[in-house]
Amino acid sequence: MKREFISAFRSEVWLLARHPATALMIALAAVLYVVAVLIMVAGDDPYTLGGAIGFIGNLVDAGDVLGSVARTSFASTVVWIPVTILYAVYATSRDFESVAYAVSRSRGVSQAAIVITKLLVNCTLVGAVYLLSTTALYLTKMAQWDVGASCSGFAQFVSIALMIALLLISMYAATFALYLLTRSVVASSVVAIAVSTFVMVWFPSTYGSGQPSLLLMLSPVYYLMNLCSLSMQNVGVIQVLLYAGGTVLVSVGVALVSLFVRTAVR
Repeated sequence: MKREFISAFRSEVWLLARHPATALMIALAAVLYVVAVLIMVAGDDPYTLGGAIGFIGNLVDAGDVLGSVARTSFASTVVWIPVTILYAVYATSRDFESVAYAVSRSRGVSQAAIVITKLLVNCTLVGAVYLLSTTALYLTKMAQWDVGASCSGFAQFVSIALMIALLLISMYAATFALYLLTRSVVASSVVAIAVSTFVMVWFPSTYGSGQPSLLLMLSPVYYLMNLCSLSMQNVGVIQVLLYAGGTVLVSVGVALVSLFVRTAVR
Protein backbone atom coordinates (compact mmCIF):
# COMPACT_ATOMS: atom_id res chain seq x y z
CA MET A 1 0.00 0.00 0.00
CA LYS A 2 2.81 2.42 0.91
CA ARG A 3 4.63 1.69 -2.36
CA GLU A 4 1.38 2.23 -4.27
CA PHE A 5 0.89 5.69 -2.77
CA ILE A 6 4.53 6.67 -3.38
CA SER A 7 4.29 5.56 -7.01
CA ALA A 8 1.01 7.43 -7.51
CA PHE A 9 2.43 10.54 -5.84
CA ARG A 10 5.51 10.56 -8.11
CA SER A 11 3.27 10.18 -11.13
CA GLU A 12 1.11 13.14 -10.05
CA VAL A 13 4.14 15.38 -9.47
CA TRP A 14 5.49 14.47 -12.92
CA LEU A 15 2.13 15.24 -14.53
CA LEU A 16 1.73 18.49 -12.62
CA ALA A 17 5.12 19.78 -13.76
CA ARG A 18 3.96 19.32 -17.36
CA HIS A 19 0.38 20.43 -16.83
CA PRO A 20 -0.62 23.64 -18.70
CA ALA A 21 -2.86 24.52 -15.74
CA THR A 22 0.25 24.87 -13.57
CA ALA A 23 1.59 27.63 -15.79
CA LEU A 24 -1.87 29.24 -15.76
CA MET A 25 -1.95 29.23 -11.96
CA ILE A 26 1.50 30.85 -11.72
CA ALA A 27 0.60 33.46 -14.35
CA LEU A 28 -2.59 34.36 -12.48
CA ALA A 29 -0.61 34.70 -9.27
CA ALA A 30 1.64 37.22 -11.02
CA VAL A 31 -1.43 39.23 -12.05
CA LEU A 32 -2.95 39.05 -8.56
CA TYR A 33 0.34 40.36 -7.16
CA VAL A 34 -0.66 43.88 -8.18
CA VAL A 35 -4.40 43.65 -7.45
CA ALA A 36 -5.97 45.41 -4.48
CA VAL A 37 -9.72 45.82 -4.27
CA LEU A 38 -12.62 47.04 -2.17
CA ILE A 39 -15.51 44.67 -2.86
CA MET A 40 -18.39 42.92 -1.10
CA VAL A 41 -17.89 45.12 1.95
CA ALA A 42 -20.32 45.56 4.84
CA GLY A 43 -19.85 47.42 8.10
CA ASP A 44 -19.82 50.88 9.61
CA ASP A 45 -16.12 51.70 9.23
CA PRO A 46 -14.02 49.92 6.58
CA TYR A 47 -11.02 52.09 7.50
CA THR A 48 -10.85 50.52 10.97
CA LEU A 49 -9.63 46.94 11.23
CA GLY A 50 -12.55 44.79 12.28
CA GLY A 51 -15.00 47.58 11.43
CA ALA A 52 -16.18 45.88 8.24
CA ILE A 53 -16.05 42.53 6.48
CA GLY A 54 -15.19 41.84 2.87
CA PHE A 55 -12.13 42.26 0.67
CA ILE A 56 -10.62 45.62 1.59
CA GLY A 57 -7.49 47.02 -0.02
CA ASN A 58 -5.48 50.22 0.38
CA LEU A 59 -7.42 51.61 3.35
CA VAL A 60 -5.16 52.46 6.27
CA ASP A 61 -6.14 52.21 9.92
CA ALA A 62 -3.86 54.75 11.61
CA GLY A 63 -3.98 52.70 14.79
CA ASP A 64 -2.66 49.54 13.10
CA VAL A 65 -0.77 50.22 9.89
CA LEU A 66 0.79 46.74 9.79
CA GLY A 67 -2.65 45.21 10.10
CA SER A 68 -3.77 47.43 7.21
CA VAL A 69 -0.86 46.09 5.15
CA ALA A 70 -1.99 42.54 5.89
CA ARG A 71 -5.60 43.35 5.04
CA THR A 72 -4.55 44.88 1.72
CA SER A 73 -2.41 41.85 0.87
CA PHE A 74 -5.46 39.62 1.42
CA ALA A 75 -7.79 41.75 -0.73
CA SER A 76 -6.96 39.89 -3.94
CA THR A 77 -8.26 36.68 -2.35
CA VAL A 78 -11.64 37.57 -3.87
CA VAL A 79 -10.12 36.76 -7.27
CA TRP A 80 -8.62 33.51 -5.97
CA ILE A 81 -12.13 32.15 -5.40
CA PRO A 82 -13.02 31.74 -9.12
CA VAL A 83 -9.38 30.97 -9.94
CA THR A 84 -9.33 28.05 -7.49
CA ILE A 85 -12.68 26.74 -8.74
CA LEU A 86 -11.77 26.94 -12.43
CA TYR A 87 -8.34 25.44 -11.83
CA ALA A 88 -9.91 22.55 -9.88
CA VAL A 89 -12.43 21.82 -12.64
CA TYR A 90 -9.85 22.10 -15.42
CA ALA A 91 -7.18 20.01 -13.69
CA THR A 92 -9.63 17.34 -12.52
CA SER A 93 -11.36 17.00 -15.89
CA ARG A 94 -7.99 16.65 -17.63
CA ASP A 95 -6.61 14.21 -15.08
CA PHE A 96 -9.55 11.79 -15.02
CA GLU A 97 -9.97 11.77 -18.79
CA SER A 98 -6.26 11.29 -19.46
CA VAL A 99 -4.38 8.23 -20.66
CA ALA A 100 -2.28 8.38 -17.48
CA TYR A 101 -5.39 7.73 -15.35
CA ALA A 102 -6.36 4.72 -17.48
CA VAL A 103 -2.81 3.38 -17.28
CA SER A 104 -2.74 3.77 -13.48
CA ARG A 105 -6.02 1.87 -13.17
CA SER A 106 -4.81 -0.87 -15.53
CA ARG A 107 -1.74 -1.32 -13.33
CA GLY A 108 -3.95 -1.91 -10.32
CA VAL A 109 -3.51 1.47 -8.60
CA SER A 110 -6.50 1.95 -6.29
CA GLN A 111 -9.02 4.75 -6.66
CA ALA A 112 -8.16 5.88 -3.13
CA ALA A 113 -4.46 6.26 -3.99
CA ILE A 114 -5.30 8.21 -7.16
CA VAL A 115 -7.77 10.55 -5.45
CA ILE A 116 -5.57 11.25 -2.43
CA THR A 117 -2.40 11.87 -4.44
CA LYS A 118 -4.16 14.11 -6.98
CA LEU A 119 -5.65 16.17 -4.16
CA LEU A 120 -2.38 16.26 -2.24
CA VAL A 121 -0.33 17.50 -5.18
CA ASN A 122 -2.82 20.03 -6.55
CA CYS A 123 -3.91 21.37 -3.16
CA THR A 124 -0.26 21.85 -2.22
CA LEU A 125 0.21 23.85 -5.42
CA VAL A 126 -2.82 26.07 -4.73
CA GLY A 127 -1.80 26.71 -1.12
CA ALA A 128 1.86 27.33 -1.93
CA VAL A 129 1.22 29.74 -4.82
CA TYR A 130 -1.31 31.64 -2.74
CA LEU A 131 1.08 31.98 0.21
CA LEU A 132 4.00 33.05 -1.98
CA SER A 133 2.03 35.65 -3.95
CA THR A 134 0.35 37.06 -0.83
CA THR A 135 3.65 37.26 1.05
CA ALA A 136 5.22 39.08 -1.90
CA LEU A 137 2.34 41.59 -1.88
CA TYR A 138 2.67 42.01 1.90
CA LEU A 139 6.39 42.80 1.65
CA THR A 140 5.79 45.13 -1.30
CA LYS A 141 3.13 47.07 0.60
CA MET A 142 5.39 47.34 3.65
CA ALA A 143 8.06 48.95 1.48
CA GLN A 144 5.55 51.14 -0.39
CA TRP A 145 4.00 52.45 2.83
CA ASP A 146 7.39 52.65 4.57
CA VAL A 147 6.27 50.47 7.47
CA GLY A 148 8.84 49.01 9.86
CA ALA A 149 9.02 45.25 10.35
CA SER A 150 7.41 43.68 13.41
CA CYS A 151 7.57 40.05 14.55
CA SER A 152 4.07 40.20 16.01
CA GLY A 153 2.67 41.87 12.89
CA PHE A 154 4.27 39.30 10.59
CA ALA A 155 3.12 36.45 12.83
CA GLN A 156 -0.45 37.73 12.57
CA PHE A 157 -0.15 37.90 8.79
CA VAL A 158 1.30 34.38 8.53
CA SER A 159 -1.33 32.82 10.78
CA ILE A 160 -4.22 34.35 8.81
CA ALA A 161 -2.57 33.58 5.45
CA LEU A 162 -2.25 29.92 6.44
CA MET A 163 -5.92 29.74 7.39
CA ILE A 164 -6.93 31.35 4.10
CA ALA A 165 -4.74 28.88 2.20
CA LEU A 166 -6.46 26.00 4.02
CA LEU A 167 -9.86 27.38 3.05
CA LEU A 168 -8.81 27.64 -0.61
CA ILE A 169 -7.59 24.05 -0.39
CA SER A 170 -10.96 22.97 0.98
CA MET A 171 -12.62 24.86 -1.88
CA TYR A 172 -10.43 23.00 -4.37
CA ALA A 173 -11.30 19.65 -2.77
CA ALA A 174 -15.04 20.41 -2.82
CA THR A 175 -14.92 21.44 -6.49
CA PHE A 176 -12.85 18.32 -7.26
CA ALA A 177 -15.62 16.15 -5.78
CA LEU A 178 -18.34 18.18 -7.51
CA TYR A 179 -16.77 17.58 -10.92
CA LEU A 180 -16.48 13.84 -10.27
CA LEU A 181 -20.18 13.81 -9.32
CA THR A 182 -21.38 15.73 -12.38
CA ARG A 183 -18.65 14.89 -14.92
CA SER A 184 -19.48 18.24 -16.49
CA VAL A 185 -17.01 21.11 -16.76
CA VAL A 186 -19.78 23.65 -17.31
CA ALA A 187 -22.12 22.41 -14.57
CA SER A 188 -19.46 22.08 -11.87
CA SER A 189 -17.90 25.46 -12.73
CA VAL A 190 -21.23 27.31 -12.85
CA VAL A 191 -22.58 25.75 -9.65
CA ALA A 192 -19.42 26.35 -7.62
CA ILE A 193 -18.99 29.96 -8.79
CA ALA A 194 -22.71 30.73 -8.43
CA VAL A 195 -22.80 29.46 -4.83
CA SER A 196 -19.69 31.47 -3.92
CA THR A 197 -21.07 34.62 -5.55
CA PHE A 198 -24.41 34.15 -3.79
CA VAL A 199 -22.67 33.98 -0.40
CA MET A 200 -20.58 37.07 -1.22
CA VAL A 201 -23.78 38.99 -1.96
CA TRP A 202 -25.94 37.50 0.81
CA PHE A 203 -23.49 37.74 3.71
CA PRO A 204 -22.90 41.52 3.51
CA SER A 205 -26.66 42.11 3.29
CA THR A 206 -27.19 40.23 6.58
CA TYR A 207 -24.09 41.56 8.35
CA GLY A 208 -24.83 42.93 11.82
CA SER A 209 -28.27 41.32 11.99
CA GLY A 210 -27.23 38.69 14.53
CA GLN A 211 -25.97 35.13 14.17
CA PRO A 212 -25.23 34.32 10.50
CA SER A 213 -27.28 31.65 8.79
CA LEU A 214 -25.93 28.11 9.00
CA LEU A 215 -26.10 27.99 5.20
CA LEU A 216 -23.59 30.83 5.04
CA MET A 217 -21.26 29.01 7.41
CA LEU A 218 -21.25 25.96 5.11
CA SER A 219 -19.37 27.99 2.49
CA PRO A 220 -15.64 28.80 2.68
CA VAL A 221 -16.47 32.27 1.36
CA TYR A 222 -18.05 33.17 4.73
CA TYR A 223 -14.76 32.47 6.52
CA LEU A 224 -12.70 34.16 3.79
CA MET A 225 -14.69 37.40 4.04
CA ASN A 226 -14.04 37.52 7.79
CA LEU A 227 -10.37 36.54 7.68
CA CYS A 228 -9.38 38.75 4.74
CA SER A 229 -10.76 41.83 6.50
CA LEU A 230 -9.17 40.80 9.83
CA SER A 231 -12.65 40.67 11.37
CA MET A 232 -12.03 37.84 13.82
CA GLN A 233 -15.09 38.30 16.02
CA ASN A 234 -17.02 35.40 14.49
CA VAL A 235 -14.21 33.23 13.12
CA GLY A 236 -11.58 31.42 15.18
CA VAL A 237 -8.62 29.18 14.37
CA ILE A 238 -10.33 26.00 15.61
CA GLN A 239 -13.46 26.80 13.63
CA VAL A 240 -11.48 27.26 10.41
CA LEU A 241 -9.43 24.09 10.98
CA LEU A 242 -12.54 22.02 11.67
CA TYR A 243 -14.35 23.44 8.64
CA ALA A 244 -11.41 23.01 6.22
CA GLY A 245 -10.49 19.55 7.51
CA GLY A 246 -14.09 18.36 7.50
CA THR A 247 -14.67 19.66 3.97
CA VAL A 248 -11.59 17.87 2.63
CA LEU A 249 -12.56 14.57 4.30
CA VAL A 250 -16.14 14.75 3.02
CA SER A 251 -14.89 15.67 -0.47
CA VAL A 252 -12.55 12.67 -0.54
CA GLY A 253 -15.45 10.42 0.48
CA VAL A 254 -17.78 11.86 -2.15
CA ALA A 255 -15.08 11.55 -4.83
CA LEU A 256 -14.41 7.90 -3.99
CA VAL A 257 -18.10 7.00 -3.92
CA SER A 258 -18.70 8.68 -7.29
CA LEU A 259 -15.75 6.81 -8.83
CA PHE A 260 -16.83 3.46 -7.39
CA VAL A 261 -20.40 3.98 -8.64
CA ARG A 262 -19.17 4.96 -12.09
CA THR A 263 -16.94 1.88 -12.22
CA ALA A 264 -19.77 -0.41 -11.06
CA VAL A 265 -22.20 0.99 -13.66
CA ARG A 266 -19.68 0.33 -16.41
